[in-house]
Amino acid sequence: LAYVEWFTAFPAAPDPVHGMYKISPAYCNGVRLSSVVPLANIYRSVHLFPIFGPSVDRTWTADQV
Repeated sequence: LAYVEWFTAFPAAPDPVHGMYKISPAYCNGVRLSSVVPLANIYRSVHLFPIFGPSVDRTWTADQV
């Protein structure tokens, strides 16, 4: 089994600034949508880039984030 957090669908066109598609976490009545699904139902993975804002906390490491 795998825990999956859902996101919005891709928009019709990529962002004109960076050419990437912007998505957001999916909510229903203010609650984050998530599921537990069988691994056999996962066909591919996706790599999402976070929006950090003007700067990234340089104290973060792979062990703590």
